[in-house]
Amino acid sequence: MRQLYGGSWFRLWLLLLSFTAALAASARASTITGLTVTPAEARAGTTISATATGSGLCGAVNIDWGDGVAITYATSTLPVTQTHVYQAGGRFTLRAQGMGNCDGQATAVITITAPPPPPASTPRLTAIELSPAAVPRAPVTITLKGTGSCSIAVDFGDGNSQELSGALPLSVRHTYALAGAYTLVATPAAPCGDRQTAALAVGDTPKAPRLIGIDVTGVQGASSGMRAIRVSGDGTCAYTLDFGDGNSEGRNAALPDVVRHNYAAAGRYTIITTAAPPCTGVQRSTIMIGAEPGGRVSRVDVQPRTPHPGQSLTVTIGGSGNCRFTVDFGDGTSLDLVGTLPHRFQYAYDEPGSYEIAVRMEPPCTGEVNTVLRVREP
Repeated sequence: MRQLYGGSWFRLWLLLLSFTAALAASARASTITGLTVTPAEARAGTTISATATGSGLCGAVNIDWGDGVAITYATSTLPVTQTHVYQAGGRFTLRAQGMGNCDGQATAVITITAPPPPPASTPRLTAIELSPAAVPRAPVTITLKGTGSCSIAVDFGDGNSQELSGALPLSVRHTYALAGAYTLVATPAAPCGDRQTAALAVGDTPKAPRLIGIDVTGVQGASSGMRAIRVSGDGTCAYTLDFGDGNSEGRNAALPDVVRHNYAAAGRYTIITTAAPPCTGVQRSTIMIGAEPGGRVSRVDVQPRTPHPGQSLTVTIGGSGNCRFTVDFGDGTSLDLVGTLPHRFQYAYDEPGSYEIAVRMEPPCTGEVNTVLRVREP
C-alpha cells in the first residue's frame, strides 16, 4: 500500500514538473513576427493604425513610428493595435520591437502625402466708394474695393465708361459736366464676382459770395422815419453799409440781409454797400426822404437771376414818376427809354459772363441804381 502511494505521488510530481516546463517554454516563445499599417498610403493629418502580430503572451511592445515618435505600449497578448497621426508628408519606416518577455521585431513602410493647399479665395468686388462731394466740372475719385485682382467695366452713368484691371482696390477719377443724379455700375469679368452699384448726386457749383443789389422799402418822398434796407446777394458776406447820412455799420450775414435805419431829416441819401473779401461787389441806391419834384428810380430787378445765353429776361425799373432814363447792360449795349415807373421790358444776353446793369435818370427825375447779373454757361 505504501509502495502504491509512493508510485502515484511520483507520477503526479512528474506531471506538475512537465506542466511548469511547458508554461515556461510557452512564455519564452512569445515573439513578434509581423507589422501591418492601415492604410498603407494616406494624407498628413489622417489617423493610421499599426498592428503588431505574433504568438504568445507579450507584456509590452515598442513602436517607432519613423517620424521621431517612439512609444512603448503595455499589452498582454499579441496581436496588438495602436494608432498615430503624421503631421507632414514623407515615406516612413515603422518598427515594432518586443519588450520584456516578448521577443522579435518587425517593420513596415507607409507613404504620407502632404495635405492639398487651401483653395485660393475667389476675387470679388465688394463696394464702390466715392469722394469728395461732387460738383460739375470737378473730378470725383471713385474707388473700387474688394479682394484679389479683377478686370472691371465701370459705367459712370453719364454715357461714359472705362475698363479697369489690377489688384483691388482700384481708383479712377471722373468729371461730370452737369449737375444731376447718376448711377454708377461696376461689372467685374469672371472669375471676379459681385457686380456693384452706387448713387451719386452731382450738385450745382457753389456760388461765390457777392453783393448784387439794394432795395429800400417805404414810399419814396415820404417824410422822415424808419426805412428797411434789403441787401441782396449770394452766400454769406462781411460788408460795410453806408446809410448816406453820415452813419455806417459793419455787417456779417447770410444774404439777403435786412437792416432798419431811421432817417431823421428830409433829403436825398445814397446808400452804399461795400463787400469785404472773399465777398465781392459794391452796390449803390439813392433814396429821397421828404417831397421832391419829379420822379425817381428806386431799384432795378432782373428775373431770372442766372439765365443762359439767349434766354429772355424780364427787367423791372422800380420807382415813381414819368421819367427819361438810360439802361446800360454792361455788354456794350445801352437803351434810352421813356416811361412811367415802374417800367418793365425784355432783354437777352448773347454770351455767358457777369454783367452790371446800371440805370441813370435824366432830370427832373433823379436817382441811379445798379445790379450784377450772372449769365451761366448753356
